Amino acid sequence: MSDFLRPFLRFVPVSGLATLIDFGTSYWVLQSLEFSYALATVTGNVIGGIAGFILSRNWVFRESKSQNQSYQIIKYGLVSVGNSLMNTSGVWILSKMITLDYLIIRTLVGTFVFVVYSYGLNRWFVFNTKNHEKNN
Repeated sequence: MSDFLRPFLRFVPVSGLATLIDFGTSYWVLQSLEFSYALATVTGNVIGGIAGFILSRNWVFRESKSQNQSYQIIKYGLVSVGNSLMNTSGVWILSKMITLDYLIIRTLVGTFVFVVYSYGLNRWFVFNTKNHEKNN
């Protein structure tokens, strides 16, 4: 299996699980704690992001475990901030433009951000051993 395909096939279920944690947290704080859409989205992103980092480092990009974890956390944090900003602004914009259920909007925005942004930056920026070796 190719060096691209193997981690991608691992990244999909890990991202799915992190997304379930993200969405579940978002929905729970929206309904139970009555957070705003934006704050619920940010809260879910943070909790889902923590789960995603742990699973990505330990299973998806296993070869990157030899890298400095603090360095990866910083890079992952930068990617996650961008991810959260795109998800939050996308949810906010779509919820103002169209009348759909919150979870449908979150799914549409989250899928777009995953396909366009998440995998590439995690693979080639956060967990790239060659990139890391150049910076040390």
